Amino acid sequence: MRKLLSLFAVSAITVSAYAQQSFTVDQSLEYALQNNVQVKKAKIDMTIADQKVKETVGIGLPQINGEGKYNNFLNTPVQMFPAMLIPAQYLPPEMQGQDLSNVFIPLKFGQKHSMQGGFTLSQLLFNGSYIVGLESSKAYKETAALVKEKTDISIKEGILLSYTGVLVMDENIATLNENKKVLEKTLSDTKKTYEVGLIEYQNVEQLEYSYKNLTTNIENLKRNRTKLLMALKYLMGYPMEEPMELTSSLAELIDKNQRLVANDSVDLSKHIDIRMRENALKLNELKLKLQKSKALPTLAAALSTNWAGNNNSFSDLLKGHFYNTSVFALQLDVPIFSGLQRHWLTEQAKLDVEKARLDKDDTERNLKNELFARATDYENAFESYQTSKDLVSLSSEIYRKQQIKFKEGLGTSFDLMQSENQLYESQGKLYNAALELINSAIKLDKANGTL
Repeated sequence: MRKLLSLFAVSAITVSAYAQQSFTVDQSLEYALQNNVQVKKAKIDMTIADQKVKETVGIGLPQINGEGKYNNFLNTPVQMFPAMLIPAQYLPPEMQGQDLSNVFIPLKFGQKHSMQGGFTLSQLLFNGSYIVGLESSKAYKETAALVKEKTDISIKEGILLSYTGVLVMDENIATLNENKKVLEKTLSDTKKTYEVGLIEYQNVEQLEYSYKNLTTNIENLKRNRTKLLMALKYLMGYPMEEPMELTSSLAELIDKNQRLVANDSVDLSKHIDIRMRENALKLNELKLKLQKSKALPTLAAALSTNWAGNNNSFSDLLKGHFYNTSVFALQLDVPIFSGLQRHWLTEQAKLDVEKARLDKDDTERNLKNELFARATDYENAFESYQTSKDLVSLSSEIYRKQQIKFKEGLGTSFDLMQSENQLYESQGKLYNAALELINSAIKLDKANGTL
């Protein structure tokens, strides 16, 4: 029974994890921003950057270290000691009454067992590089946040393009299936007309050719639709083997992507690319500041306390007295001359700052150029879409009239196929124009920083 309950719980969790199988375009974006691998990695990088800030702060906090040491002298150290300094009663008999001014005898100093341990507290009081490092770590945290935002924008763009591509495929397939039904009936009627001897068999062959070609096109579109859907699942971080339904319509996306193009009123100062360049400039300025700070002195303080004991017997050592030594120290390090290394490193950092400024200016100019180009593309796409709708209406009417003529024997199968191809071509151009309209709107939003 317990196993059955466990199995049920696991199944419930699995079903819950994949419960959502239908997505509007907005839901697909929300799902992707939670489950896309690149977005997850960007979030991890943000966490790492936050921890780097805390790590850097920790350098300026008190540092406490403990140590312990035990020595067992297998052979006690021996030193040569002047014999003249040793009282006569302790000298060997053969040295009694001798001139000992240049005589040394070996003596063992120390005891067999020794033990010591203690603690050291150190505190950095002033370090210019540390202060700059704190600023730099916060700037790197901002960099990680900007990279995350840039990743989100790229994923949004990919999701919108893929989602639109699938919808265009669906509309195209649906339209061609309707065309196929019409063509099937026309082919059936033509065969019956041929059977009573009113037309040549070539008319039937012409329509069969069109029918097979249309069927192949539909199957190709279905396979391409599956390919686009798999790409969408991948971008969303959705299980590749799970079914997924798209509930937004192409008409909705077209309506949502109507734009009023007004380049002069667009403020690019908040564009992600500009902010990333500003952040890069800030990092290079901090790098310059760091090089200058290396000429400043460093001041640190330390307090240490140690206990030491020794004895010829290990057991007596543990029972014996340990002597304490404590010391407080200040250390000041002052850079005086580095062989001009600091000077040239500072000069290089200044050049890096200048390059970063040039990159920022170039990005601003490039964004203005990109915005103008994307606005032009959108206007062209919108005009093409409107024209394509008109052409579909015209070609549909031409095809309808040509069908009537063909049924009444007033037109040839060649004329019918020509009008049919014209209709299919205009329909295909309409869907391509719809795709291009939405894509150009997405790229326009990306260019003006509103995606």
